Amino acid sequence: MDGPIRFLIIIAVEDSDGISNSGVWIPKIAPPYYLFKEVPAEVALATPSGGFAALLGQTGHGSSDREPFVRRFLSDREARDDLADTLSLGQIVADDFDAAFCVGFSGSVWGTHSRGPGPLIKTFLEDGKPVAIIPGQQLEIAPEGAGPGLLIIGDSDQSPVLAAHALVKVVVERRELMARSA
Repeated sequence: MDGPIRFLIIIAVEDSDGISNSGVWIPKIAPPYYLFKEVPAEVALATPSGGFAALLGQTGHGSSDREPFVRRFLSDREARDDLADTLSLGQIVADDFDAAFCVGFSGSVWGTHSRGPGPLIKTFLEDGKPVAIIPGQQLEIAPEGAGPGLLIIGDSDQSPVLAAHALVKVVVERRELMARSA
Protein backbone atom coordinates (compact mmCIF):
# COMPACT_ATOMS: atom_id res chain seq x y z
CA MET A 1 0.00 0.00 0.00
CA ASP A 2 1.47 3.31 -1.10
CA GLY A 3 0.78 6.75 0.32
CA PRO A 4 0.32 7.81 3.91
CA ILE A 5 -0.25 5.39 6.77
CA ARG A 6 -3.99 5.07 7.44
CA PHE A 7 -5.64 3.77 10.60
CA LEU A 8 -9.30 2.91 11.02
CA ILE A 9 -10.95 3.30 14.42
CA ILE A 10 -14.19 1.31 14.63
CA ILE A 11 -16.47 2.46 17.45
CA ALA A 12 -19.47 0.62 18.89
CA VAL A 13 -22.14 3.19 19.65
CA GLU A 14 -25.56 1.73 19.03
CA ASP A 15 -27.84 -1.07 20.11
CA SER A 16 -29.33 -2.68 17.02
CA ASP A 17 -28.80 -5.82 14.97
CA GLY A 18 -27.04 -7.48 17.88
CA ILE A 19 -24.51 -4.71 18.34
CA SER A 20 -24.35 -3.64 21.93
CA ASN A 21 -23.59 -0.14 23.15
CA SER A 22 -21.41 -0.85 26.13
CA GLY A 23 -20.40 2.69 26.90
CA VAL A 24 -17.73 4.04 24.59
CA TRP A 25 -16.30 7.16 26.09
CA ILE A 26 -13.98 9.77 24.61
CA PRO A 27 -11.16 8.66 26.98
CA LYS A 28 -11.11 5.33 25.14
CA ILE A 29 -11.04 6.92 21.70
CA ALA A 30 -8.91 10.05 22.12
CA PRO A 31 -5.55 8.45 23.11
CA PRO A 32 -5.29 6.10 20.11
CA TYR A 33 -6.70 8.80 17.82
CA TYR A 34 -3.85 11.17 18.70
CA LEU A 35 -1.17 8.50 18.92
CA PHE A 36 -2.03 7.49 15.36
CA LYS A 37 -2.11 11.13 14.23
CA GLU A 38 1.36 11.68 15.69
CA VAL A 39 2.86 8.79 13.64
CA PRO A 40 1.91 10.79 11.40
CA ALA A 41 -1.02 8.92 9.92
CA GLU A 42 -4.47 9.58 8.57
CA VAL A 43 -7.24 8.41 10.88
CA ALA A 44 -10.80 7.54 9.92
CA LEU A 45 -13.58 6.86 12.41
CA ALA A 46 -16.34 4.36 11.66
CA THR A 47 -19.47 3.11 13.40
CA PRO A 48 -21.82 0.33 12.31
CA SER A 49 -24.26 2.70 10.59
CA GLY A 50 -22.08 5.81 10.17
CA GLY A 51 -23.04 9.39 10.87
CA PHE A 52 -23.13 11.00 14.27
CA ALA A 53 -21.53 8.85 16.97
CA ALA A 54 -23.65 9.38 20.07
CA LEU A 55 -21.25 8.47 22.84
CA LEU A 56 -22.28 7.92 26.42
CA GLY A 57 -21.34 11.23 27.99
CA GLN A 58 -18.39 13.43 27.27
CA THR A 59 -15.65 12.05 29.45
CA GLY A 60 -17.00 9.01 31.26
CA HIS A 61 -14.48 6.91 33.09
CA GLY A 62 -11.36 8.87 32.16
CA SER A 63 -8.22 8.38 34.14
CA SER A 64 -5.61 11.04 34.74
CA ASP A 65 -3.20 9.61 32.14
CA ARG A 66 -5.86 10.09 29.44
CA GLU A 67 -7.12 13.55 30.48
CA PRO A 68 -4.73 15.52 28.23
CA PHE A 69 -6.01 13.52 25.26
CA VAL A 70 -9.62 14.14 26.29
CA ARG A 71 -9.10 17.89 26.68
CA ARG A 72 -7.29 18.00 23.34
CA PHE A 73 -10.09 16.02 21.65
CA LEU A 74 -12.85 18.20 23.06
CA SER A 75 -11.08 21.36 21.88
CA ASP A 76 -10.09 19.95 18.47
CA ARG A 77 -12.63 20.89 15.80
CA GLU A 78 -11.29 18.33 13.28
CA ALA A 79 -11.56 15.49 15.83
CA ARG A 80 -15.09 16.48 16.80
CA ASP A 81 -16.03 16.70 13.11
CA ASP A 82 -14.59 13.21 12.55
CA LEU A 83 -16.75 11.91 15.40
CA ALA A 84 -19.83 13.76 14.17
CA ASP A 85 -19.58 12.22 10.70
CA THR A 86 -18.25 8.68 11.03
CA LEU A 87 -18.12 6.29 8.11
CA SER A 88 -20.40 3.25 8.14
CA LEU A 89 -18.80 -0.19 8.17
CA GLY A 90 -20.33 -0.74 4.74
CA GLN A 91 -18.31 2.20 3.37
CA ILE A 92 -14.98 0.76 4.53
CA VAL A 93 -12.61 -0.89 2.08
CA ALA A 94 -9.92 -2.71 4.06
CA ASP A 95 -7.38 -2.15 1.28
CA ASP A 96 -7.51 1.58 2.08
CA PHE A 97 -6.15 1.07 5.62
CA ASP A 98 -2.99 -0.27 7.25
CA ALA A 99 -4.61 -1.36 10.54
CA ALA A 100 -7.86 -1.28 12.50
CA PHE A 101 -8.54 -0.38 16.13
CA CYS A 102 -11.95 -1.56 17.42
CA VAL A 103 -13.35 -0.23 20.67
CA GLY A 104 -16.47 -0.93 22.70
CA PHE A 105 -18.04 -3.92 21.00
CA SER A 106 -19.76 -6.54 23.13
CA GLY A 107 -21.09 -9.94 22.20
CA SER A 108 -19.39 -12.08 19.59
CA VAL A 109 -16.89 -10.36 17.33
CA TRP A 110 -17.39 -13.14 14.83
CA GLY A 111 -21.18 -12.95 14.94
CA THR A 112 -23.13 -13.10 11.73
CA HIS A 113 -25.07 -9.86 12.18
CA SER A 114 -24.68 -7.87 9.00
CA ARG A 115 -23.67 -4.58 10.59
CA GLY A 116 -21.14 -5.96 13.05
CA PRO A 117 -17.37 -5.65 12.75
CA GLY A 118 -16.69 -9.38 12.24
CA PRO A 119 -16.56 -9.49 8.42
CA LEU A 120 -14.39 -6.37 8.28
CA ILE A 121 -12.03 -7.62 11.00
CA LYS A 122 -11.75 -10.94 9.16
CA THR A 123 -10.84 -9.09 5.94
CA PHE A 124 -8.13 -7.07 7.71
CA LEU A 125 -6.64 -10.23 9.21
CA GLU A 126 -6.83 -12.17 5.93
CA ASP A 127 -4.95 -9.29 4.29
CA GLY A 128 -2.21 -9.58 6.95
CA LYS A 129 -3.15 -6.31 8.62
CA PRO A 130 -3.11 -5.85 12.39
CA VAL A 131 -6.31 -5.37 14.36
CA ALA A 132 -6.59 -4.26 17.98
CA ILE A 133 -9.83 -5.00 19.80
CA ILE A 134 -10.63 -3.16 23.02
CA PRO A 135 -13.84 -4.77 24.27
CA GLY A 136 -17.04 -3.43 25.68
CA GLN A 137 -18.60 -5.21 28.65
CA GLN A 138 -18.93 -8.81 27.45
CA LEU A 139 -16.79 -9.38 24.38
CA GLU A 140 -16.58 -12.97 23.18
CA ILE A 141 -13.27 -13.49 21.41
CA ALA A 142 -12.01 -16.51 23.26
CA PRO A 143 -13.50 -19.15 25.60
CA GLU A 144 -12.44 -17.13 28.65
CA GLY A 145 -13.34 -13.70 27.24
CA ALA A 146 -11.03 -10.77 26.78
CA GLY A 147 -10.23 -10.11 30.44
CA PRO A 148 -8.31 -6.99 31.40
CA GLY A 149 -5.29 -7.78 29.23
CA LEU A 150 -4.36 -7.24 25.62
CA LEU A 151 -4.75 -10.09 23.15
CA ILE A 152 -2.64 -10.19 20.01
CA ILE A 153 -3.45 -12.95 17.56
CA GLY A 154 -1.53 -13.76 14.42
CA ASP A 155 -1.04 -16.75 12.15
CA SER A 156 1.43 -15.81 9.45
CA ASP A 157 5.17 -16.12 8.98
CA GLN A 158 5.56 -12.51 10.12
CA SER A 159 3.31 -12.87 13.19
CA PRO A 160 6.04 -13.82 15.69
CA VAL A 161 8.24 -10.81 14.96
CA LEU A 162 5.30 -8.41 14.64
CA ALA A 163 3.78 -9.69 17.87
CA ALA A 164 7.14 -9.36 19.61
CA HIS A 165 7.44 -5.73 18.44
CA ALA A 166 3.89 -5.01 19.62
CA LEU A 167 4.56 -6.61 23.01
CA VAL A 168 7.74 -4.58 23.50
CA LYS A 169 5.86 -1.37 22.72
CA VAL A 170 2.99 -2.35 25.02
CA VAL A 171 5.27 -3.29 27.93
CA VAL A 172 7.28 -0.06 27.64
CA GLU A 173 4.10 2.06 27.45
CA ARG A 174 2.50 0.17 30.36
CA ARG A 175 5.56 0.69 32.56
CA GLU A 176 5.63 4.40 31.71
CA LEU A 177 1.95 4.73 32.62
CA MET A 178 2.49 2.86 35.88
CA ALA A 179 5.48 5.04 36.76
CA ARG A 180 3.48 8.22 36.11
CA SER A 181 0.60 7.03 38.30
CA ALA A 182 2.87 5.96 41.18
